[in-house]
Amino acid sequence: MSHLTPVLRAPVDTAVVDVDGTLVDSVYAHVWAWREAFRRVGVDVPTWKVHRAIGMGGDRLVEAVTDATVERGVGDDIRSQHSRLYEDLSAQLSPTPGATDLLEALKKHGLVVVLASSGSRHDTDDAIALLEAGHLVDGAISGDDTDSSKPDTEPVQHAVDSVQGTHALVIGDSVWDMTSARRAGHEAVGLLTGGVAACELLESGAGGAYEDPAELAEALDDLLAFRP
Repeated sequence: MSHLTPVLRAPVDTAVVDVDGTLVDSVYAHVWAWREAFRRVGVDVPTWKVHRAIGMGGDRLVEAVTDATVERGVGDDIRSQHSRLYEDLSAQLSPTPGATDLLEALKKHGLVVVLASSGSRHDTDDAIALLEAGHLVDGAISGDDTDSSKPDTEPVQHAVDSVQGTHALVIGDSVWDMTSARRAGHEAVGLLTGGVAACELLESGAGGAYEDPAELAEALDDLLAFRP
């Protein structure tokens, strides 16, 4: 069941869609991979703290859940460990409920669809293949394509600019997606598929929160009916 019906501030021409946790059920694979990567370099980080940081880029995550000393000393090693560990899990991932249906619905409503992920280009390409959605995606921005990661505005704005969009609906599962969208001046709705509570998504800038992509796809007629 959706939480709060969004009212758009302006018509949208672009859909910026997050990947991990939004279209691919990968959040907990990332949580485990990060947790194990920290453990392997002798740094103990509680799992709950890692989970709450998922959605921001790896360039920010290490220091966010530890401190600047850990980042300077072993940050690159932790990120390398995480990449290897996550790669081993990636073959077991599946789409979130209704992920491809949502992309199809966005296209049917005339929106240009661009993915904006904090993950690597390789992981983003793998996600598109998993979803069999190459024909539904007009562009894709990964963490390899930007200097700053979410919650900075650059990933969202770069995604919009890459397809010559003007005003976007940003769809994500983390507070970092919502914050990035809000700071960039775009609309945002959240999904609960990343394990983040609806109230946190709303407090971070989401105009509404939906159970999963399937529910959002069903709600698009009402959501995109702009009422000034």
